[in-house]
This record gives sequence, structure tokens and C-alpha cells, in this order.
Amino acid sequence: MNPIIRNIKDAISEDGLVARLVTLDDNPPTCTLSYHVIYPGKTSPHHIHEWEHEVYTIDGSGTLVCDGKEYKVTAGDAIYIPPNVDHYTLNNGNDGIMHRIEVNPLLAAQSGGAQNDGGQGTGEPPVIRNHSELDRAKGHVLISSNDGATNYVMLHNDPMLPGAVSHPESGGHTHDWEHVVFMLEGTATFVCDGKSYPVTQGDSILVPPRAHHQWKNESESPVIRATFNPTYSESAEH
Repeated sequence: MNPIIRNIKDAISEDGLVARLVTLDDNPPTCTLSYHVIYPGKTSPHHIHEWEHEVYTIDGSGTLVCDGKEYKVTAGDAIYIPPNVDHYTLNNGNDGIMHRIEVNPLLAAQSGGAQNDGGQGTGEPPVIRNHSELDRAKGHVLISSNDGATNYVMLHNDPMLPGAVSHPESGGHTHDWEHVVFMLEGTATFVCDGKSYPVTQGDSILVPPRAHHQWKNESESPVIRATFNPTYSESAEH
């Protein structure tokens, strides 16, 4: 199976508000990935559902409302929204347009998504953690099962500097789980089962399970990625 690579500009809806980057049609094992735009003064859909969200705020700022309580969110924030919590995000941060990526378990798409306008939630608070808070010496996990996540973990990979190559000693690595990767910044070469693919900012990459893969930064600028892995990968090296 080849990786599935899709850029925002190739998947954006006619109204410019959403791009479905990894969908059920791609046969992802764990989650789907989408990109969302919230204009100043506007909100994300107001709803409640039985599955969790994980959201990464690319830029912009605003207010996340969960069961009536307000939480400030800003660029670089990873957000875990528990199941059965009434929620929406308002762009009121005076930082322009909000751009976000969001992952959901397959159930969300299989069930047709949330169909309501909110309701009585559990009151469980979200987890909000900015990538700048990470102790890189201890790893790059933003959201984990310790935060309540049951389906997938969110990583903010260490920046790849120009000339950097992942797993240089072995020429790459392989494992039993898939990656869902989003290119936040930069341009790289992704090598999968011996074939090279150029990837750039705004690309999503669904890396199949057991594919041998490696990242190379052959550009003159850093490469920054967000990665989503199934929770059972936590016991192994990412």
C-alpha cells in the first residue's frame, strides 16, 4: 500500500471552510483528519457526540466553550475534547483567521458525524497544551492516553533542521501501526518502501502500517510536523 498524500488546496470545500484530508475512502485504521477555517466572529459547529476530538490550532486564537465553560486557545495549542461534552470554538482572539486540524475516530465518519446543536454534557474539562510547553528532552507527545485519549496520541515532532534525516543508521524504520502526519511548516522528502515523495506545508500523509519509511529535509528551512498514532503505539519508540 502506498502512502496517501493530500494537500489542503486540493481538498478544500467550495466555501473554503473545511478540507477532508484523510477520509474513510482511504481505509485509515484508526482516525480521519480534517482541516478547518474559522473566520473572526464565527464559530465551529456547536455539538455534542460520543467520541473525543483532538484538535491542533495552527494559527489564530479564540475561546473554546465546553459545557458552558470558557477556555482560551491560541496558535500551537493541542486540545483534547472528551466524549459527551457540549462544545464549540469561537474566533474572538483578534488574531485573524483560525486554522485548525482535527482528528476523529472512525466512528465519527461512520455514523455521519454529530447531528445536533449541543446538549447536556458530562462537565469533563478539555486538556489544552501548547507545544512550547513540551520538555523536548522527555519527548514530543502533546496528547496521550494519560489525558484520557483512547484512540490516538498527538505528537509535535522535533523540528528537522536542513540536512537532517530520520533514522540515519537504519535508513528508516517500520512498525505495526500507521502514522497520520500533517506538515505544519517546510518541505521534505518522504521515503516509503523505497519510493521518494515530495511533501510540503499543508500536506497530510497517511503512512500505512508496516511500511518502511524515512524523512529527509533536503531544503534550506526547518520542517515541522504533527503526527497522530494509535494509542497502542505508546509503549514503543515513536
